[in-house]
Amino acid sequence: MQLLTILLLFPILSALLAISAGRSVTRVVAPLFSWIQVAVLIYICQPLFTGSQQTIILSDDFAVDRIAAYFLVLTNCIAAFSFTHAVAFFKTEESIKKSVDPQHEKLYYAAASLFVAAMSFVFVCDNLGFLWISIEATTLFSALLVYYSRDKHALEATWKYLIVCSVGIAFALLGTVLIFASSQQNSMTAGSICFHTLIKHGSELQPKLLQLGYIFCLLGYGTKAGVFPLHSWLPDAHSEAPAPASAMLSGALLNCALFAIMRITDLVKLTSHHDLATILPMDWGALTAVAAALLLVYQSGLKRMWAYSSIENVGIMLIAIGLGSHALFFLQALNHSIAKVALFLLSGNIIQECGTKELSKIRGVLKSSPLLGILFAIAAAAVTGTPPFGAFIAEWMILARNADAQNWIIICMLLAALALSFVAICIHVGRLLMGAARPNQVSLGSVSNSIVPAILCVCALVLGLSNLPLLLVNQL
Repeated sequence: MQLLTILLLFPILSALLAISAGRSVTRVVAPLFSWIQVAVLIYICQPLFTGSQQTIILSDDFAVDRIAAYFLVLTNCIAAFSFTHAVAFFKTEESIKKSVDPQHEKLYYAAASLFVAAMSFVFVCDNLGFLWISIEATTLFSALLVYYSRDKHALEATWKYLIVCSVGIAFALLGTVLIFASSQQNSMTAGSICFHTLIKHGSELQPKLLQLGYIFCLLGYGTKAGVFPLHSWLPDAHSEAPAPASAMLSGALLNCALFAIMRITDLVKLTSHHDLATILPMDWGALTAVAAALLLVYQSGLKRMWAYSSIENVGIMLIAIGLGSHALFFLQALNHSIAKVALFLLSGNIIQECGTKELSKIRGVLKSSPLLGILFAIAAAAVTGTPPFGAFIAEWMILARNADAQNWIIICMLLAALALSFVAICIHVGRLLMGAARPNQVSLGSVSNSIVPAILCVCALVLGLSNLPLLLVNQL
């Protein structure tokens, strides 16, 4: 129960302070609480990382195993980086737009803190019902972040986000009910939605109901993850949210939905529907990656471009889930989160500098802000899987695992998606960085605006040059 208390204590305190205290206090306290929570989580989960303990049982409905602990720490690290960068982001926003309402920023910090708590609970749920509640809570809290600017575009994006994701989550709820019904067999006549109980009695689950429940859960949580063609909410939401919120939406929230899919896929793989839990996520993941790569070619918005890049990476992670490899799923999620958070934070700086989100109107960033331009180029290379960054190692391992399984169609689709997205991103980023800067373009390439993205770029490089990926694969 100590871990559950930690997951609630700091976010609630941070949210209360954000509402009651001034902006200057909130800007200091929110990042501080986030990093303290990361340190405490690492300390509590240390037995899982060292292998001295396989699972930490928190209660009948909450538990943490090793893969959940890794995602829990990653999610809170992403949040801490985003809160840290938000200080410089909102100061710049305040200096550019003199009429910024301080209440918007206070509400942002309060909603963001509760959003992080909801995401964290996804990884400690050992109960399908609580898992569903946690993911639904992420939708409600993050909607307030999308609506930050309070204009018509933000309203449209927020409305679409709530409607599409709520419909998807409703499908996931129906899937949860069907899985519960499938458990009311033989020695489990009372039924259960606890993962450890369902896994223990996997062979007793009613096959047809389980199959149908899995498909509905995949549809529901897949909508939340932004899989094609259920992705319509994602580009709008990521584009309209402020940069630190976009970073959390892409670098943390998508992992939550995919983690739920992984848990249910693991359950179905223990039954006679093993092939369904392999073929369906892999095929859907490959289709999503190819579709996102095609959509990347004709993007006109800076943050929308990275949103479609996130959809492509969701497809790659879905393939890893279908392969049944927790290690490859986490490794791809880790590299994508690090690079994409850096890109969204840097994109926020560029938008503040140029005063527009339109790619066609952004030129000469490398000349106007050399530090910002260099970091942006590095992060873009990292997210496309260019060697020697960590994403290259993860994607290579996923391709190799598919080759071992002789999934040649998946390999061809994945290679096509990776190649097309690499070319599209290189063209868009090249145009953005080169050329002459606009006359009214100001330089925001200060150290304070670049510290967090620079640290993340270094982390992406370390993951590619060190043995850490191999250690994670061997441990998971």
